[in-house]
Amino acid sequence: MKLSDILGMNARNFLFQSQYNRLHSKRIADSKLLTKRVLKQAKLAIPKLYKQFKSESQVDQFDLTKLPESFVVKPSQGLGGEGILVVGKRLPQAAGEEMSWLTVDGQKLSQNDLRLHILDILAGRYSMLDLPDRAFIEELVRVHPRFEAVSCQGTPDVGVLVFNQVPVMAFLRLPTEESHGKANMFQGAIACGIDVATGVTTAAVRYTDEIKFFPQTRRKLSGIVIPRWDEVLELAVKAAAAAGLGYCRVDIALQPRTTKTGELKSIPMVLEINAQPGLKIQLANKAGLLSRLKRVEGLKVKTLKQGIEIGKQLFAVREEIESIEGGVVRVGIFEDAEVVDINGERQPIKAKLDTGAFRTSIDLDFAKSLGLMDPENILWERHYHSALGREERQVIGLTFYLKGKKIKSAASVTDRSKLKRPMIVGRRDLLGFSIRVKESEAGQED
Repeated sequence: MKLSDILGMNARNFLFQSQYNRLHSKRIADSKLLTKRVLKQAKLAIPKLYKQFKSESQVDQFDLTKLPESFVVKPSQGLGGEGILVVGKRLPQAAGEEMSWLTVDGQKLSQNDLRLHILDILAGRYSMLDLPDRAFIEELVRVHPRFEAVSCQGTPDVGVLVFNQVPVMAFLRLPTEESHGKANMFQGAIACGIDVATGVTTAAVRYTDEIKFFPQTRRKLSGIVIPRWDEVLELAVKAAAAAGLGYCRVDIALQPRTTKTGELKSIPMVLEINAQPGLKIQLANKAGLLSRLKRVEGLKVKTLKQGIEIGKQLFAVREEIESIEGGVVRVGIFEDAEVVDINGERQPIKAKLDTGAFRTSIDLDFAKSLGLMDPENILWERHYHSALGREERQVIGLTFYLKGKKIKSAASVTDRSKLKRPMIVGRRDLLGFSIRVKESEAGQED
């Protein structure tokens, strides 16, 4: 990770957060109750709201025994997970005893304890502005079976950073014993970077230290597949748009449900939206946010699907190719490749491998013949300077195979009709390949 790629606090506040988030939208994000209302109006999935409290009299009058087995108590304008009380189950009640509960970290909670906690929230004890606040009780999202082996006490969540309708970075936060079941990095939760293209975790940090296994286990933190990844990305982009935020992080949890047929189904739900998200997501992903944000700033994103596809194409984590020959695949300057058309079929194409070019490019007529110039597949337009002057090129989503390796890329489209090879593979897509010039290729021109 280059120092110049890292997004700092001042750059976040002045270059992105303040410029792309209107005051009204920030107020929505700062209030969890207002966020719930806006998302519900947009028909987006959120945990069920059981009760909200505005005054002490409402706390006194509410019958706590009507609450379900498990629930979560939250301050509307809390910060950093402070004031959140996660109740895991109701304790057995003997005759004449008052109802009580057990929190996920093993603390017994009486009705009086619960009322006092809600009153503390109303008094502003956990408010980000130290002002009187509102409290609410909502549905507890259970731990999805996929995460049971790598979380402790609480529910993991996925944070997706959305900018200009594009998911630019994401992480999975895992509660630990130290964090008392809360998915908060400052309290000891683990953050795992996620490959935006695939929804698979890549690396993990605890505080600022890189770790490979969940504490006191040998369970790997890389390679975890996030269920329903495309739906998670779609929900994040929709939530940001519903709140009117150009730059934010949307926190999503996966609520497991069992259907009537006994099949397990997970439902992505928005927990909250952060209009001024923290910067540790960069540590988890081993990548700087600044460079990613600059790559999508100013792009004209026309549809939700296009924004998600841009994020997948630009910020895919490319694993190194392994083979018997020293961990790389040997190729020549000129190779036969296969391009995937609009129907998912592979079509042969002659390609030139050019490390002097950053981005892969493909002939316009060839791309049209494969249906790749469909408006939904056009990611953005770029201006290029060439020997012919300034020209505008469209960039499309392109999947191709080279030496059996599947490569997903963002390729520029240009007129190569007068050249022998309708495709150039740029160095961005040549990681893991070793180019060797063959005698037969020496002196050849494209």
